Amino acid sequence: MNMMTPEIFIKRQCKADTVERTSLIQSLWSGYGEVVRYSLTGQESPSSVIAKHCTFPLDVNHPRGWHSDHAHLRKVRSYEVEQVWYRQWASRCNPSARVAQCYGDFHDEHTGQRLTLLEDLDAAGYSDRYWEHNMDYVLSCINWLAAFHASFIHSSPSLNWPQGLWKKGTYWHLDTRPDEWAAMQEGELKSAAAELAECLDNARFKTIVHGDAKVANFCFSPMHYSVAAVDFQYVGGGVGVQDVAYFLGSALTESELADNIDYLLAHYFAELGRELMAQGESQALVHEVVDEWQRLFPIAWADFHRFIMGWSPTHSKNTPFSQRLTEQALTQLGRD
Repeated sequence: MNMMTPEIFIKRQCKADTVERTSLIQSLWSGYGEVVRYSLTGQESPSSVIAKHCTFPLDVNHPRGWHSDHAHLRKVRSYEVEQVWYRQWASRCNPSARVAQCYGDFHDEHTGQRLTLLEDLDAAGYSDRYWEHNMDYVLSCINWLAAFHASFIHSSPSLNWPQGLWKKGTYWHLDTRPDEWAAMQEGELKSAAAELAECLDNARFKTIVHGDAKVANFCFSPMHYSVAAVDFQYVGGGVGVQDVAYFLGSALTESELADNIDYLLAHYFAELGRELMAQGESQALVHEVVDEWQRLFPIAWADFHRFIMGWSPTHSKNTPFSQRLTEQALTQLGRD
């Protein structure tokens, strides 16, 4: 980092007297760096910060064997996008869509290393994590997604929107997953993949999607059932139900999905409508957004299922429920 250690950068950015590395929170996917908590002292500094330090390994060890130049470039770009997100976009979020404050970022053009300094959400009261069958926390996340999507709603956005982020958010969309598509077994889902993607791409109403809204990327406040989100590497343009589909699949068992899907979707759309109206949008626009995105929910689900069927067809997410919803989407496309 041009001879600048993370400690020196943190000290400068946060006006700290001392900086001490206290714990490794996690290693980044495939060994691309680490997320670390640092303790700080100083009258003007926070008591702790989270540093996301991205480096690029000589040998990549992908947990499921997927690695290529394409995949490497996607990851490198994702860390750049995340810094742009915190620098230019995060402050535009609705207050109900809580994200960590960013204290600054660094990029070494020679090595490609990146360092992003973030608020310690544990210290801010979001110290809890999801545990199974906690429907209150599921609803908190759905509320967060509705507020987040309402913050950035667009009707037919311009070609360069959203600037600096992925034009298409989510890490699994078809354009960025040619190898996984090629690995799919021949069949209706594989042949319909481009058509499913086109339905999402051609939606009239777009927003910014989180792009990796799994339940593990949410931090909870146990006192108030409020929630904050982390990990914005795949944030970009899309339709809100892409996040909703991915979130629900990450948080709930197959039986919980089967029992609750209608209620949870109705809750999301009610919250989305309430947030849009609170921003001053018309009731007519709310109805149009909800009608379009309700229709696109099975399409969004099938689009992720397509990724799973190429990436890891024996994955636990390849369930009868997921297969049925995918069949519904294929039927919507006019396929039997």
